[in-house]
Amino acid sequence: MQTQHRPRIAIRDTGELIAAVPYLLGFRPAESVVICVYAGATRTQLRLCLRADIPTPDLYYSLAEQLRDPVLRANSCGVSVIVVCEGEVRPPESLPHKKLVDAIGAVFAASGVLLHHAFWVPAIEENLTWWCYTDLECNGLVPDPTSCTLAATATAMGVVTYDSKEELRTTLEPTDRAPLAERAERIEAAAKLNQDEAHGRRLLEELIEEAREGTWTLSEERLVDLAVALSNVRVRDGCLRPEVTSIGHPIEQVWTELTRALPAPYRAQPACLLALTAFLRGDGVLAGVAIDVALHADPEHSFANLMRTSLDFGLPPDAVASAIAESFLQPTPPEPPEPPDERGVPTN
Repeated sequence: MQTQHRPRIAIRDTGELIAAVPYLLGFRPAESVVICVYAGATRTQLRLCLRADIPTPDLYYSLAEQLRDPVLRANSCGVSVIVVCEGEVRPPESLPHKKLVDAIGAVFAASGVLLHHAFWVPAIEENLTWWCYTDLECNGLVPDPTSCTLAATATAMGVVTYDSKEELRTTLEPTDRAPLAERAERIEAAAKLNQDEAHGRRLLEELIEEAREGTWTLSEERLVDLAVALSNVRVRDGCLRPEVTSIGHPIEQVWTELTRALPAPYRAQPACLLALTAFLRGDGVLAGVAIDVALHADPEHSFANLMRTSLDFGLPPDAVASAIAESFLQPTPPEPPEPPDERGVPTN
């Protein structure tokens, strides 16, 4: 599997970096600590952007240790920290959550990762003032986030940025829950008929081709048939092929609509496919939200749990692709020969 390359964009100053955060994450963070991770040959390439809820003070060091591991796996030499939360500046008093920033700096330094800069901003909105934790005389205004270079690039690529993580999660929830119970009964009844695997593969191939052409539709009958087909792991694994995951947004729209339309536990299958495709495209936030949906629908789902572990460990997309391929795309072993008959002659 191949991940998709993302364009390189120059971020010139602190204001631009803060304004770019919603487009790096996929949503506008609030009450959050954001870690911008630098790596690459010049040690100035923004390789990774992490976000976590601001914890209570007794958990500052625990959070710092949790954030350190994906930073180290990214082979980072340094990070910038941005704290986004309500508060106010009262010089010479410290900025909000200064001890959290100190904890991150200490934990990271012990592992050889330098904390280059740390900033606080009450919200990522135009004309709000950002402040530096180490020098209150170092401050500036956040430019219009919607006018930054990264925003324009994201828009051109068809990437949607949400006002909150909750809003992103809502896009994967059904708009009408009324049909779900009856739909679940129909799926269960159809599954008992033991629909053959070849038919399930044909259903998915037709859907994938329609996704490429932009002509797909989801009737009630088709929803039931696809739920049954995807419940067959071998059929579902056919959607992990590079020629499917590389379709990008068009196939993600299909998996999104299936996730919204199917009841639990069946919605876990398209949610996982959405997570993998989004992550390989570089959208880790959507991938994480989709995995949350999958695990809520089916906590024991092996694919979802593998993806969750991979994301929590901060593995890069290529490594996740390799792990998925190794776990789910192993070649089918040949069937053993038929046992010989009573005369010792093989029956096949």
